[in-house]
Amino acid sequence: MAKKKTSLPAELPAVPTFETVCARLSLPPEAAETLDDAVRLQAETLSPFEEGTYTFAHEVLRRRPEGIDILVAAAANETLDAFGHDRLAAAGLLGTVRLDLTALAWVRGLTERHPGLAVGVRPVLLRAPTEQLLAVLADGVPVALHAFPPELDDAALTRQATLLLARLGMSAEVGEMGMGFCCAAEPAAAEPLREALGADPEFAPIGDAEALLQRGLHLRAEAGATFDLTPQAWRDEARATRQKRLLVAGGSVFGAAWLLCALFLFLMPKVYGKLARDVGDELNAGHAAYMEVLALRDRVDLIRRYEDHSRSALEMLRLICQEKASNVILLTFTYNRDSAVRITGLADDTSDVYGLKNALQGDKGPDGEPRIAAVNINRLTLDPKTRRQRFDIEILFPVAPEEEQ
Repeated sequence: MAKKKTSLPAELPAVPTFETVCARLSLPPEAAETLDDAVRLQAETLSPFEEGTYTFAHEVLRRRPEGIDILVAAAANETLDAFGHDRLAAAGLLGTVRLDLTALAWVRGLTERHPGLAVGVRPVLLRAPTEQLLAVLADGVPVALHAFPPELDDAALTRQATLLLARLGMSAEVGEMGMGFCCAAEPAAAEPLREALGADPEFAPIGDAEALLQRGLHLRAEAGATFDLTPQAWRDEARATRQKRLLVAGGSVFGAAWLLCALFLFLMPKVYGKLARDVGDELNAGHAAYMEVLALRDRVDLIRRYEDHSRSALEMLRLICQEKASNVILLTFTYNRDSAVRITGLADDTSDVYGLKNALQGDKGPDGEPRIAAVNINRLTLDPKTRRQRFDIEILFPVAPEEEQ
């Protein structure tokens, strides 16, 4: 075991859980023989991404007589590339280490630091500088996992905790809830869990959050965890890099051998002339292949520059769901990539509709530029049947300079 520890990098990679689409599946015991195929079929139905644009991974959480509990997570390849590709490539770790999930590492690190979390059913709230995690552990195994960005406020977190606990309270799968547990920088951060439970949770300071995360990642790696969100393209790139290094090493050896041969063949002009021509042909063939590779890389880079999913249907739907109040119900979602998004729905109050409009109007993309030109409320009326506000909102995209011409 000690030998295995020394082979691990000091910093292991992990994907922030809130950047993924995460779900827990319960499959019947009979699915054990074809578990990978069964999970793949389920993941394809759960994934909101287009085929070929995402990577998914799964891990068995626990095996019960009633079935097999599995955690499945999927993430867009574009998100994974932006998150860790360059960093791993620079460290020489691309395709050689697993791309784990932070939620699983947080849980593993917490259960080691606080063994009481591995006994009974415990609601857990972790608030780290980079992520917020809401989980319910049954004997240390997560039966529910929800992750949120660090900027999510207490009110929204309270609503999420209340909904999660209410849903699990009505399920026969989870037994009686034990004392809540909060790990954060200060005791005041436990307020959302306190309000959701109606009782004071146990509090523990998080300390160095990155160290806690890395401890969990190393414990999982040493235990042989298999969850891996590494895209296939990364593995192919790593394989190509290794082959290139072997080619360079082989070329160096070849060059050294050629020099020795040249010195030897200096005394045999006829033999030297023939071998020199052969080597020249090989070098020309290698140069042509190298130029083809460079041309292919240029084409790939050009395609990537034209790809932009910041205004995709999934991203717009995610933004709307993130910004809307919990009582706002979406009825329709109409997407036009080149111009606008139109949504209709119901809200309890007109302020919820205007609040959604203001939040969307102020949105900015990853580059800091506005992704939305204008948000228009085309209709806002009281529905006589539901006694709720029925709204129709149109979200207009900025017009590109070439489109204006």
